[in-house]
Amino acid sequence: MDDTCSKLGVWLWRFEQTGQPSHDNLARTISSMGGKRIYVKVADGSYNPTSWTTIADQDLVAAYEKEKVEPWAWSYNYQGNVEAQARALYEAAKTGYHGFVVDIEIEFNGEDETLEALMQAFYAAREQAIADGYASADFPFYVTTWGNPATHNFRIDIIDDYVDGFMPQTYVEEWAGSHLSAVEACIQEGNAEYASLGATKPLHHIVSTAQEKLSAEEITEFFRIAGPETSLWRVPGGGVSTLIWDRWRDVDWDINFCQPVSVRTPDLPSVRISPNPASDYVRIDISEPSIQGRVEIYNQQGSLVLAQSYDTTPIDISTLPSSMYHLVFIHEQGYVHSRFVKL
Repeated sequence: MDDTCSKLGVWLWRFEQTGQPSHDNLARTISSMGGKRIYVKVADGSYNPTSWTTIADQDLVAAYEKEKVEPWAWSYNYQGNVEAQARALYEAAKTGYHGFVVDIEIEFNGEDETLEALMQAFYAAREQAIADGYASADFPFYVTTWGNPATHNFRIDIIDDYVDGFMPQTYVEEWAGSHLSAVEACIQEGNAEYASLGATKPLHHIVSTAQEKLSAEEITEFFRIAGPETSLWRVPGGGVSTLIWDRWRDVDWDINFCQPVSVRTPDLPSVRISPNPASDYVRIDISEPSIQGRVEIYNQQGSLVLAQSYDTTPIDISTLPSSMYHLVFIHEQGYVHSRFVKL
């Protein structure tokens, strides 16, 4: 990652509907906002370079790389014909994409054997791309699906065996109602639901802004809560108002997920959590040392991995694997200060 630990990104569906004159222009637009990644659709079902020319477009990849925006590929997938579908990952790696995301939704509700067959095929395609020198050994492979997978009887445990990460579709605009005023709760509940269904890999939430309900400030807050690989669905055009660009430009894309933070709420002490990135210890400095509280650390699946009372001494985190964690300081009066910490 860069020195802010940020990989905030956007999703591209069909470039020809965006009104952009070129990928070079779109890359400059995203980069100027502060976006670090774009997810480009390269297949719908089977590998088809005629319908989805993006899969073999090396100039496209170079355009985003030039602007320091990571181009990732994604495909929408169905049951059956799994080898032909998985070929999209192999070809995308060959073209130079930096990672691949499989989008699986209603077609796999309640499925197990067909889901496992698809995941096996994509995993094998990645291994072949690595063996043939088209992808590095750590070429990332993610899956995006429902933000509420339990409702869809989705076998998250099967997927978890094959992927490096999940990208829940936490579409609070579509869910509407109280979800729009309880974004943090939605994210945390989604994390807990994924964990309860067998997810052990990191979660990187996607939020849709197509309905124009979330303000720039609310999108920024979603980023802060969800973490450095959060992304937005989708690049305006093709049914999504181009006015969304104005809102996106007002979002704070420059969040430093590594920098220590000092938070002060009126009538409460300031809290500073450091260092970040951390090594073996995390220190919490409070402007009023007499304040009592509790420290809780959660992994990216929302599982509690450490909990202890606050007593001014550094917190030993040497036993935790390297990753991104959510550290929460709970004030004795119930107020909460939180921070993402990179180990």
